[in-house]
Amino acid sequence: MEVKKRLVHKDEKISQLAKRLQRLEEAQARQNQERRLEPPRAPRPSMHYGSQEHDWQVHTFAKRHHQHHHQPQHSFDFVKLSSFNGSNDPTLYLEWEAKVEHLFNVYKIIEDQKVRLASLVFLDYANQWWQQTVMDIGLNKRPTMVSWYDLKACVHAWFVPPPYRKELLLKLQRLHQGPRTVDEYFKDLETTLTKINMHDNEESKIARFVSGLRRKIQDIVEI
Repeated sequence: MEVKKRLVHKDEKISQLAKRLQRLEEAQARQNQERRLEPPRAPRPSMHYGSQEHDWQVHTFAKRHHQHHHQPQHSFDFVKLSSFNGSNDPTLYLEWEAKVEHLFNVYKIIEDQKVRLASLVFLDYANQWWQQTVMDIGLNKRPTMVSWYDLKACVHAWFVPPPYRKELLLKLQRLHQGPRTVDEYFKDLETTLTKINMHDNEESKIARFVSGLRRKIQDIVEI
């Protein structure tokens, strides 16, 4: 008897769902019918401003970027990046870049969101530089940045002068353990590689690390 009641109750539920679906289908059909009966909309006027057309396109590009810059997508709310204000000290930028890179990897941010997300935390001079860069893109004076790699290359060219990179390369060539512990030496090596944006494979990194160890430790490692 109990089983029979459950079956009857189940049939009633199915019947109610079927009626709801039917009502939804009827409402959708009415909406489609009303749309077909609507008068056609007048075509939008074309944007031809003669010599000002290009200026209008640039203004529209900058306006879209400005709106996006101040209204980040909700999907970015869980990612908290530290800001970059365009300091003259290349070390500060490289440290910021390393932190951002780490967060992108942790949260698995997709490639087409990285540029927008990183640009949201540009402040002061860095923000002024970015706004000018956006204008240059709109004027076709600079290629569009479609990846985090493109943005890093552009920022490096402006905020990390070539002499600083040469200094880091020289430091890397001369880097040895000296009186430091192995752990201190390894951290220095990792930091220098990150600042140079040099991504050695594991074998090259190990060879570089071992060659800088004190001779006695090298002998132990080789054995």
